[in-house]
Amino acid sequence: MVNFLTLAHAVTLIAIAAASPLAIQQSAIQQSNPSTSGFNSNTDASPALKAALAGAASYHDRQAILFTEPPNAANITFTFINNTVTDGTGGTIALSTVNNFPALIGTEVAMAVGFVNPCGLNVPHSHPRANEFLTVIQGELVAGLVLELNDGSFGHVIGQPAPVKGPIPQVNVTLSNYKGMLFPQGETHFQFNPTCEPALFVAAFDSSDPGRTQIARNFFSNMPDEMLIASIGNDLEVLDAKRIAKFRDNIPNAFAVVMEECAVRCGLPH
Repeated sequence: MVNFLTLAHAVTLIAIAAASPLAIQQSAIQQSNPSTSGFNSNTDASPALKAALAGAASYHDRQAILFTEPPNAANITFTFINNTVTDGTGGTIALSTVNNFPALIGTEVAMAVGFVNPCGLNVPHSHPRANEFLTVIQGELVAGLVLELNDGSFGHVIGQPAPVKGPIPQVNVTLSNYKGMLFPQGETHFQFNPTCEPALFVAAFDSSDPGRTQIARNFFSNMPDEMLIASIGNDLEVLDAKRIAKFRDNIPNAFAVVMEECAVRCGLPH
């Protein structure tokens, strides 16, 4: 059955995209009420406003779209919501990007606020389109960065060094209040709260669409079992189809999970 609301919405967006800049601005102004606009991590941004800002030819065009009733500044403000009230969770992250904060369109910046519960782990991940500068503003986090491996070649290339075996080196540091760490674009990193008290961080990105790739979840997602087994050296004692199925069912897609050993020490449910 055709979803006529979705179809009508798509037709509207096509019409907006084909219109003149003035028509785009007027459309966005009509759909963005300054008295009720503004964005937070739990709201969906207006597609019309996104289209209008993407088509703005100048900064004055952006102003006409964002500030329809000065001094109201709701369209360039964002509320980061802390929703880590559930016991036994590792924490959450509130992220402002072009997806939920259209004012960032064309700015090449984004921002995150992470609420990391006691014993919470921000699982190993990377940002494919942005560098990240993270600063702890409450509590303590152990931050780790896996270094890029440079073994001179990929595979057994005649005349080149043999492939490097064993763990890839990493660097880590304990971040306390107002201490920050840089995570280069595309590099695997993580943060862990080793204490029994909550931690809070802010993170800036040099892209308005940084993305997030969770390493374990991506690796075990939908690739054929044979590919996964071959990628770890065809050792069926380490990984077989049964173990792969178990991994797939248990890898969370959450921002943060609780580390069991720490939870036991802190008397936390897990």
